[in-house]
Amino acid sequence: MNQSEKNKVAIRENKKRIFQISSDVKTNEKLIFQSRSMIEENRLMILSNYTALFQGNRNLANTNTSEIYENRESILSNVQTINEVENNFVEAQKNKATLDFLKHKSEINSAVLEISEEMSDINLKLIGLNRKILELNESIVGFNSKQIDHNKQLIDGDLKPSKASVKSNVELISKNRDDMKGLEKKLKRNREKMHNLLASSKEYANSVLQIKKMIFELRSKIMNNHETISVNRSKIFYNP
Repeated sequence: MNQSEKNKVAIRENKKRIFQISSDVKTNEKLIFQSRSMIEENRLMILSNYTALFQGNRNLANTNTSEIYENRESILSNVQTINEVENNFVEAQKNKATLDFLKHKSEINSAVLEISEEMSDINLKLIGLNRKILELNESIVGFNSKQIDHNKQLIDGDLKPSKASVKSNVELISKNRDDMKGLEKKLKRNREKMHNLLASSKEYANSVLQIKKMIFELRSKIMNNHETISVNRSKIFYNP
C-alpha cells in the first residue's frame, strides 16, 4: 500500500472519528441547554422567593410589629393610676416598651444592611458574568468573521488541490488527528462538569421549593398573629 492509499484509509478513519466527536459535541450542547434551563428556572424561583420574603412577608411582619407597639401604647395609656408611684411605674413601662421596639428596629436595620451588602456583592458578580458572556459572544462573532473570510478565499480559488502533495496530505491528516485528540479530551472534561452541574441544579431546585413552602408557612403564622393583634386591639377599651 503506497502512501496515498494509506492517506485515504486514514482520512476515512478520521471521518468516522469526527462523526462520533460531532455526536458527542451535540450531546454536550443538549446537556448545556438542559443545565441552562434548570439554572434559569432556579434563578427565577430564587428571585420570586426573595421578593416574597423581603417585600411580602417582611413588610407584613413589620406591620404587625407596628400594630403591636400601638396596642402596647394604648394598653399602658389606658391604665388608671392613683398616685405618683403608680404613674411613674406606667410611664417607665412606656419607655421600656419604646426601647424594646427601637432595639428590635435597630437589629432589623443591621440585618437588612448586611443582606443589602451581600446583594451588592452578588450584583457585582453578575456584572462580571455579563462581561464574560460579552467576551464569549465576541469570540463567536470573531470565529464567524474568520470563517466567512475563509469561505470567500475558497470561492475565489485559493483551495488549489493541484498544489497538494502526498507529504502535505500526511501533515494535514496528522494535524487533524491531533485536533481530534484535544477535542475528545475536552469533550470528556465538559461531560463530567455538566453532569455535576445538572446534579447540583436539581439539589438547588429542591432547596428553593423547600424555602417556598417555608415562606407560605411563615406567612400563615404572620396572618394568624395579625388576627390576634386585631382581637387584642378590640379588647383594649372594651374589656369588662
